Amino acid sequence: MKPELHRWDVPVGRRVGSEPWKIRFVELRGTQPGPATAVVAGIFGDKPLGCLAVQALARRLQGLALRGSVVLVPAANPPALEAGTRLSPDGLFLNRRFPGAPTGPLTDQIAHHVLAELRARADAVVDLHSGTPTMALHYTYDYGDRAFTAAFGYMPVIVGHPHEGQLSVAATRAGMRSSLPEFGGGPFRDVRIGVEGCLNVLRYRGHLDGAPTGPSRVPLIERITFFSPSATGILRGSVTPDRVGEAIEPGVLAGSRTRRRGSESRSSRSPSRPSFFSLIRARGWSRPARSPSWWATRAARSKCPGADGLDARRCRRESATVALRRNLNT
Repeated sequence: MKPELHRWDVPVGRRVGSEPWKIRFVELRGTQPGPATAVVAGIFGDKPLGCLAVQALARRLQGLALRGSVVLVPAANPPALEAGTRLSPDGLFLNRRFPGAPTGPLTDQIAHHVLAELRARADAVVDLHSGTPTMALHYTYDYGDRAFTAAFGYMPVIVGHPHEGQLSVAATRAGMRSSLPEFGGGPFRDVRIGVEGCLNVLRYRGHLDGAPTGPSRVPLIERITFFSPSATGILRGSVTPDRVGEAIEPGVLAGSRTRRRGSESRSSRSPSRPSFFSLIRARGWSRPARSPSWWATRAARSKCPGADGLDARRCRRESATVALRRNLNT
């Protein structure tokens, strides 16, 4: 039988004209008992691809036999999504404000109400992010539960990089399991990885039957390298967003920088160990390097030579451990 569908809106703050902002929640309840998992999108307003993925996930789930309940939040930050910006209109980043507060800035109120609803209805949350129109991303952040994180599949798992104020950090402190996948963006406008990855998590949790989709293993990443110019000038990136997720051969040219007078050029090359392009941002073939922090691309480096990886297919619901593989290329 198809799951029951329930929708409700949580009012937050006030818009101009006194109407409150409303955050939509959707819950699908299966006919059999089971776990409770949440999927959230739209934390940042410049990452709408995740919102489309959650909407597509809702349509898929309505035609499947479901155990337990799945809570979906397609657009967690309506003010930022309306503006189309990472920064919310009140000048705050929502994913640095959790657990929030019931009063005060609108962003803090949104964080408070979103987390409160999730805690009341689920014990695990996937905070689904995406790239932007100019930035492609390809990885999943782990928050202390590698089996749960690797269950998403498809993308490398980055460990050891939590940030205070993130939804996933607040959720884990509240006793929930959490992960933060970042997929697509730039030339990649397909929501398939976002949808299929979430379905893999729901299979792992026991909501759905069937084998997980995607690659059988995903890389385990502990070190991230940012390629940044050391001085102002013109930065020419030699990698484009369509290469995100690719393995990097040692010594590959990542970009070059020329002083505004055209008198000097310096280049950046990839690390010598096995690596992947995890983030590539582009705004045309060249752009000003305004400061040393004005970066073009990011490489995620494996833990050690030999590249440990997580066996995504073995991270089943009944397994509490993570199988590590030494060979990244199989």
